Amino acid sequence: MPILLLRPMGDDPSPIDQSLGARLSAVEGPAHANITIEEEIFCRDDLVDMERKLGPWKGKVFGVIGTTNVPESTRLGELAEEMKLLCFVANNNPSVWQRRKHVFHIGLPSTQTAEAVALLLQKTKRKRIFLLHDQTEFQRRVASSMEVALKNHDMEVISRAELTDADFELAQEWRPDLIYMIFSSERKSLPVVQKIRELSQVPLLFGRSLLRESFLSALDDVGEAWFVDMFRRNRTQNPTQRDFLRILSARGVHVPTANHAFGWDALSFCALGLRAGRGHCLLAIDYLESGVALEGATGACSFSRNNHNGRTGLGPTTLTRWYKGHLEEV
Repeated sequence: MPILLLRPMGDDPSPIDQSLGARLSAVEGPAHANITIEEEIFCRDDLVDMERKLGPWKGKVFGVIGTTNVPESTRLGELAEEMKLLCFVANNNPSVWQRRKHVFHIGLPSTQTAEAVALLLQKTKRKRIFLLHDQTEFQRRVASSMEVALKNHDMEVISRAELTDADFELAQEWRPDLIYMIFSSERKSLPVVQKIRELSQVPLLFGRSLLRESFLSALDDVGEAWFVDMFRRNRTQNPTQRDFLRILSARGVHVPTANHAFGWDALSFCALGLRAGRGHCLLAIDYLESGVALEGATGACSFSRNNHNGRTGLGPTTLTRWYKGHLEEV
């Protein structure tokens, strides 16, 4: 059964990593038997071009995996419903779904991750947390959820988006126990890291999107650096995660990212649904909505008619430390 991988052109690492994860899942993943993967590329943020590139695949594929941002995924969901395609994307934003039967969005909810991180930080006895966040819509939402969760666990929080000299001075004077940098861009993050390190040696915490080989190599010697992670890098993982990490390592990816895992699971879950439905989209959706437990590289998913995100509880979140060239659990 052919499944289409629809990805934007460009050098954004998120769709690149998701695409590699999906390709490897199609070849070696838990549902690879009888699955083939096709690929189509469209111009980033060009919804008309995306529709133009998707259209010719009608009747030729059974499902579509979008390595797409929120506006792209929202439009892809509309098109997938019109074309009767099973659609999986990695976004956590509920606006992507819009209760469309054909669309499943498997990103980890920001509130879920925030609660898990707050509990983990509480265990480390940190009390004063300084949040620095990018001004993208996604990062503002992450920072807002994080601030609420930290305060709910009796931690003091200061949150800033405008990275002025006054903000850096405040971070130094307030003497936080940890600075959480909520950024997705390596290019934006590194100058901020350098500036902070001129003022303070407090531990830095980064989001899971920056836990990637290129960023780790650029960090060099920056002192204590932690990451929000979804893998226990030096402890037992579930069988799917073990296979995923082993296969990525064999392909030269020694620090698999969350986006690799989202691409892997999107393809795997889509293929498992189609296989259970014998290639019939509505039967595949019935199977997925039945509440069947799906164990993926990104943790567990269990969908229902009213929940096409499938995430419950605290999810797979953990904290990982980058120390002397190695990753270890905090």
